[in-house]
Amino acid sequence: MVLKIAPDTPPIVDRKLIAMNAYQDDPNAAVFAASSPRHLDLARALAEEIRNGRPPVGGLLPTEAELCAEWKLSRYAVRQAIQKLCSLGLVTRQAGVGTRVMSDRPQTRYTQSMDALADLVYYARGTTLQVSMRERMSASEADADLLRCAPGAKWLHIGGVRYSGSAAPEPIALVDIYVEATYGQLKGLAKTLDAPVHTMIEEQYGIKVTRVEQELQGLLIEGADAEALQVPSGSAGMRIVRTYFVRDNVIEVTTGVHPASRFSYSMTYHLTQAPG
Repeated sequence: MVLKIAPDTPPIVDRKLIAMNAYQDDPNAAVFAASSPRHLDLARALAEEIRNGRPPVGGLLPTEAELCAEWKLSRYAVRQAIQKLCSLGLVTRQAGVGTRVMSDRPQTRYTQSMDALADLVYYARGTTLQVSMRERMSASEADADLLRCAPGAKWLHIGGVRYSGSAAPEPIALVDIYVEATYGQLKGLAKTLDAPVHTMIEEQYGIKVTRVEQELQGLLIEGADAEALQVPSGSAGMRIVRTYFVRDNVIEVTTGVHPASRFSYSMTYHLTQAPG
């Protein structure tokens, strides 16, 4: 039997093959190649639209519901596609706002992996802190909440910008370090630091940090902070507050404001099964 196709019948299109050909020079191809077929086309198409300025940096992508309807995909598949774009630093998601375009080109991303307290040392040594200010201060009432001290307590305040240790360093955090005055006469506080301050305290004062409490907070990076981190004002960010203890005494508090498009944080929990 011979199957005849009418002249006006559109040819069968292999969308996967077309997508592969169209994006063979795409710098993001390696990321998308590992994606599942359900969201591969959508992620590629959105990345291409972003590169062409639709929407521009600062604009919002269509909603999940709109993308589901247009592409006939499940909400899960759409979210997987968006997550690919987030991993490239092209977009960021914010509850109640939507998916905002952060860049029209992939951004380098610093990933901090944390399994134990010792990893804080490796993190600092893999980056550099450019110190822009150093001062003696008395804690205000607002400072007292952060530093867990009485108003008027004396501290050493160090501020600066932390840069990645890559071949093309870029700012990954705005950093403020507060050292309790008892341990504030530190030697070796240069303009560039590549070792954590808490280890300097331990070495110079013969003490050992026994506990670190950590809090992660979401925020928008605006104004001078956005300028220092080289991101658009209003960009999504993450603030990490670490409080260092020797037994029950706070000796240091650090805060770091990180652009969401340029930083990710990974932790591993090792679980043990209770006997019996």
